[in-house]
Amino acid sequence: MKFSIFGSNGFIGSNMVNFLRNQKIECDELDPNDEKIFESSLGHVIYCIGITADFIERPFETVEAHVCILQKILKNCRFDSFLYLSSTRVYLGAISTNETDQLLVNPNNLDDLYNISKLMGESLCLAMNFKNIRIARLSNVVGNNKNYNDFLSSILHDAIINKKIVLHTKPTSEKDYVHIDDVVKILYKIALQGKEKIYNVASGKNTKVIEITNKINNLTNCEVQFTSDAVKQYFSIINIKKIQKEFNFIPLPFLSRLKEMILSETKN
Repeated sequence: MKFSIFGSNGFIGSNMVNFLRNQKIECDELDPNDEKIFESSLGHVIYCIGITADFIERPFETVEAHVCILQKILKNCRFDSFLYLSSTRVYLGAISTNETDQLLVNPNNLDDLYNISKLMGESLCLAMNFKNIRIARLSNVVGNNKNYNDFLSSILHDAIINKKIVLHTKPTSEKDYVHIDDVVKILYKIALQGKEKIYNVASGKNTKVIEITNKINNLTNCEVQFTSDAVKQYFSIINIKKIQKEFNFIPLPFLSRLKEMILSETKN
């Protein structure tokens, strides 16, 4: 059995590679520009290439990552299975977070560029109509992210280095977080055994900002400040009944892992 990872230099891709190799599973880190990828079967492919925080400033790169490179691989490569990593962000504005329900996007809204490009990638995967091509919509994945390009890793860094967190979101803001350790394990199972086309990969519950900052304050004794112009952000609770039923997916609460994350950050 062999896995091939596209986007292994990113947070999720690199952790996926580490997980597979720790399980003594053959795992190749592939460059989509390397012509050798067309020569033999890639085994089980996990497509982790993506643009996240700065997608508005990099619209061409975002579409290239989420659609153009994807179509080249789907069209020209051979594989045993293919798992495309999308995002639960596509549910913004939607009535439901069920995987098969209707979604809402608006090209007049620049923030929707990310969602539209991810959904185009999903649509391309679904158009292939192969049982071995699947989609995983990932929630906010947290862990020891050294790039500090997500909310949690950036405020942990500020708490440890600056002893102060300044937030522009209200304490009651909330969204779903899922730890990287749970993510890589379930992606592995979906790639090999998934019976459905699309899966939400999330914790299935929201955590408020105040719960996070209180925990960090208790662990680091840092100062926490909310700006006067702070806005409330709310994301719908993500439905994970599908992976719960099929894989008995029970993710550990990420707040229970904050101490571990802080210790790791302190060592670096």
